[in-house]
Amino acid sequence: MGWASGSQVMDGIISVVKKEINDPEVRTKLYRGIIEVLEGEDWDTQNECEGIDDEYDKALMELHPSWYK
Repeated sequence: MGWASGSQVMDGIISVVKKEINDPEVRTKLYRGIIEVLEGEDWDTQNECEGIDDEYDKALMELHPSWYK
């Protein structure tokens, strides 16, 4: 089962976080936590949010390295 609207939620989160948090390490850690929470609610369209913020992409790669091999 998927939760496609999670991508809309994450898009909004990325927009705010990217604008308000300048420290890339903090953004990566924050995205990792949020991704884990949304995945716990069956979110499975994480790739739809790639390309908006490099730190989101990094967090996703750290959580799911096998997706990028």
